[in-house]
Amino acid sequence: MARSLTEAERQLISAMITSAKATDPDHFETQQAWQDWRAGLHEMVDRISAGEPCDCGKCPSFQLLIDDKPVAAGRSQVILEAFVSDGIVMLFVDDGQPSYLEIAPNLDEQLDFPDEKALIF
Repeated sequence: MARSLTEAERQLISAMITSAKATDPDHFETQQAWQDWRAGLHEMVDRISAGEPCDCGKCPSFQLLIDDKPVAAGRSQVILEAFVSDGIVMLFVDDGQPSYLEIAPNLDEQLDFPDEKALIF
């Protein structure tokens, strides 16, 4: 069931696209290729909605939909990551489309949705 992103979710996703580090920094060969890829992601932000939430009960992670449709697992996946004081935030991008926003707490802690200003890049 799709729902619109909250403003906090939209800002967090945008901050991740802008500043989060890739787990595979060599995915693209040049800085220009990275900038072009990130610009393309920014163009999609208004098309993103929230899909299924994580069912772990400890995190606010959720599936990302593009035009209210799930993004299929891609051949080319890039994971952007940043940290918060109590965990890690990861934006999964499959074949150039954001597919999942993971907000994982440290150990067995409960973690609320973080403010984009809490991200550590």
